[in-house]
Parts: sequence; C-alpha cells; structure tokens
Amino acid sequence: MFSFPNAPSFFLLLLVPLLFLLSPASGAGSPSSLSNGTTVYDLLPEYGLPPGILPDTVKSFSLASGGRFVTKLYGACYVDFEYVVYYEPRVSGVVKYGAIEEVQGVQIRRYLVWFNVDTIRLDPSSSDFIYFEGSWISLKLRIDQFQTVHSCRGSLSLLGRAKEVARSMFESIFAPQL
Repeated sequence: MFSFPNAPSFFLLLLVPLLFLLSPASGAGSPSSLSNGTTVYDLLPEYGLPPGILPDTVKSFSLASGGRFVTKLYGACYVDFEYVVYYEPRVSGVVKYGAIEEVQGVQIRRYLVWFNVDTIRLDPSSSDFIYFEGSWISLKLRIDQFQTVHSCRGSLSLLGRAKEVARSMFESIFAPQL
C-alpha cells in the first residue's frame, strides 16, 4: 500500500489550487458588479435605459470603455413582458445613451416565431416606449414594463407554449394596438 510521507501537508497542497478556482476574482466585488460596486442595474439608468431590460439572474458583467459589454446569466431564461423575451446565458452588445446596439443573446417572440433582437432603443419622440428591433421585426413596448427587474422562468413545456401562443394571439386580435 502506498502512503504519503506527510499526508496533511500533501492534501493542503492539493486544496490550495482548488480554493483559487472556487473563490471570486480579486477585486470583483459581487458577481454582478464592477470593481467600484456598481451593478448592471445601476449602470443601465446612467445610459437612460430602464434597469429591467435584463433579468435578475446576472452572474457577472463587464463594460469596456467604448460601451461594449458582456453579461453572463446563471442560465438561459424567459421573461414575460408584453411579449415573451428569451435571454441566452451570454448577452452582449454596445451600450450608448438611450440604446443598446449590436445585441447578441436576446430573442423576442411574436406569434409562433422567435426573432433575434439587434437593437434595444428608447423611442426618441416619447419616453413612454422602448423598441426591440431586429432584421425582421420592430416591436414597440411600454417602458413601464422595464422599470423593475424581472425574474426568469424556466423553459416552456409544450402545453405552456400553446397557452402562451393562444394568449398572445388573443391579445393581438382584441387588444388595441399602441
């Protein structure tokens, strides 16, 4: 049988690298904040955007000097606004005052189809609306839906998807258009 000459110190040497892997990065603060303690939800209003554009599952985010940002979520999720919005585990783009451009990792559902979102921008003529735009779609949503940070919900079951589609179609037919 093999034995270690000094078992406690040997296991301590194995444990030290593991502690570095499990500990947060030096100076990182909380997982969803910059080194100065600013969270992504604090940062968005500084750019004139509501904090609820992103869900409450932000694990980390980074912001470069040119406005390019990367946000990592704890996992993919769906958030119910006027339309269902899907967030991939990694959301990125370029944040500017009143808009996020070059968006990657966000989709919005209209009827039975999911559309990629390329730009999220405030309505320049009214502060009451925000647009989710892509190459095939431009949806105008009331901004008050985004004033609070929403929780993610899990993926939709087949029955859940059918109910959501039926609800969305019913609302689009009988609800007044904005």
